[in-house]
Amino acid sequence: MDGLARYRSRRRFADLCRELYALSQHYLAARPQSPADRGRRWEALIADVLSARGFPVESVPGGVRVHGVLPASGLQHQTDAAVTCSDALVIGEWKSYVGTVPKNEILRFKAVTDDLYVAMSDHPPRRAVYRLFGVAGDASDATRWYATRHGIALVERSRWPAPVLSDPLLRWPAGDGPNEIDRRRLAWLSRPLQAVYPRMSDGSLRLPRRLPGPAVDALLRLHDYWSDRYWSVVEAVPGSFEEYAARLAA
Repeated sequence: MDGLARYRSRRRFADLCRELYALSQHYLAARPQSPADRGRRWEALIADVLSARGFPVESVPGGVRVHGVLPASGLQHQTDAAVTCSDALVIGEWKSYVGTVPKNEILRFKAVTDDLYVAMSDHPPRRAVYRLFGVAGDASDATRWYATRHGIALVERSRWPAPVLSDPLLRWPAGDGPNEIDRRRLAWLSRPLQAVYPRMSDGSLRLPRRLPGPAVDALLRLHDYWSDRYWSVVEAVPGSFEEYAARLAA
């Protein structure tokens, strides 16, 4: 898979999602058996790999600033990481679920990141602010729906992350990749918080209109379609992705 080597020196948001996706594939095949060990090892593996790849990562215990701000509510939230990419600031949560991730986990994550972004909006950052929810297993249909409506980037095992598929630098065989319209739709699945909560002229944040159910369904079907298409590209070189994921984890 020649495209993977080209991304090794990049530290964009799309590259971060690609690395986490590769880790999820490797981790599920060689995961620890003990649930207690699973969470610690998954978080430690991500921290080690991202650090080795040059992504500035901070672990964020409760009461500590996230990307320079404290939560607007004054509550002491805990998130798993604050990651700085070349084109984005990322608030991340990593879960080691190997089955279906419970929806209440992403509900809590959304509430925490909303609180943080309200504080950030007092001094708006120049980079896009993304929230990234990564799991070693799969997100349920309800979790995917919820993430889509709120612009939360999901990294799960069953499908390529939308930020990867919408990346204009992702290499496809000639004529096989998504067109500009489909790339924009895929990018909409993981929107920066500046787009989720537009800033008004008086400094307040505007709540977006709720996306109708049929539109959410169409976006998720589009995501599944292009994920399957890209897997066919990757699998055209047998074993290359698995080898890359194993090297990444090592």
